Order: sequence, then structure tokens, then C-alpha cells
Amino acid sequence: MSAGGAGGQGFTLDPDAATSAAGKLNICADQLEEAGKALADALAAEGECWGDDESGQEFAKDYVPGAEGSVKAFTSIVEGIRALKTNVETAVQSMEGADETVRGVLKEGGGV
Repeated sequence: MSAGGAGGQGFTLDPDAATSAAGKLNICADQLEEAGKALADALAAEGECWGDDESGQEFAKDYVPGAEGSVKAFTSIVEGIRALKTNVETAVQSMEGADETVRGVLKEGGGV
């Protein structure tokens, strides 16, 4: 499926290749989700091991928000990759639909 234009502008889309690549995004998302869970489990297992003294409290001021942010970042990245997969699949379907519409119009001898 291709879209051409003057001066070689445009693009070519291989729907099967794009759909296959989109499917592989789930593998990536699953692996990152597992890594995020492993990180969360490891952090939870350590607990608040820095102590309650002044230096421990100073350490916790930066460590706790950073650790929590890291776990949340994994979740956000996984959600983003899964959304990307869906968006690629939707774009392929839209391009195929548009291609079919144009093909139908041209078969009937009409203009686009």
C-alpha cells in the first residue's frame, strides 16, 4: 500500500509487516512489566532499611520519591507501549480501508 506524490513524496506501508511489528510490542511490554514488578518486589523486600536517625531521614527524602517514581515509570512505559501497539493496528486498518475505498471508486470509473 503506497501513497505517492510529486517529487517522490509519500510513503509505502506493508500492512502485514506493520501488524507483525505491532504484535511484538506486546512482548516488549510484557517484559518491561515483569521488570517493573521485580523492581517493586525488591524495593518492598528491602523496606525502610536506612534507619530512623537523622542521616536515615535525609537519605529517605530523596530515596523514597525516587524509588516510587521508578516503579510508576515502568507502569507508564508499559501503558504507552500497549497504546502504541493499538494505534499502529488502528492506523493499518484505516490505511487499508482508505485503500479499498479508492480502489472501489477507481473500479467504477469515478474520480477520487
